[in-house]
Amino acid sequence: MILSVLFGVLTWPVLEYALHRFLGHVWRRDTLFRREHLRHHREKDYFATAGYKIAAAVPAVLVFWGIGTLATASARFGAAYAAGATSMVAFYEWFHWRCHARAPLTALGLRLRKHHFHHHFRNAKSNFGVTGTWMDRLLGTYAPTSVVGIPRDFRCEWLFDANGTTIAEAYAGHFALAGTERNGVSSGRDRDPGP
Repeated sequence: MILSVLFGVLTWPVLEYALHRFLGHVWRRDTLFRREHLRHHREKDYFATAGYKIAAAVPAVLVFWGIGTLATASARFGAAYAAGATSMVAFYEWFHWRCHARAPLTALGLRLRKHHFHHHFRNAKSNFGVTGTWMDRLLGTYAPTSVVGIPRDFRCEWLFDANGTTIAEAYAGHFALAGTERNGVSSGRDRDPGP
């Protein structure tokens, strides 16, 4: 049972990467997922609504349960697999929001924010992982990041000093203000940051 939960947990980074890279950027079909994802890239602090996420999660849980049940020939082990995968989806949603809204609590949290913000503001064709970097490293989309430029109009409040005008000292070696440019071009709201 524990192995089924663990396998569900380990499945998530693969799905996270595939959904983000292919549905969010590579495949150009007009889907709700793609529209919501590109809106997240264009609008500061935008995340899809809880209703949308719940509506997407219900069929995903059923798919996870079905895959787990078929793989193990046991509805009980299928449920354990679904619980592991679903717990990682919930963790991903929380952590992704936290990357944008709250200061990192650990060195790993800081590294993952840099990884994610490089994707947002420097090169949307790299660094698709949010909760980890290993899929990017494995599939050749990892871009090492020293200092990430943050557009002034997309700045995260936690990055700034008490006056809100300059990068806080704790983050100055990791992030810098970058005017209004994103992905090497003006941060116009109609820009498609993919593939």
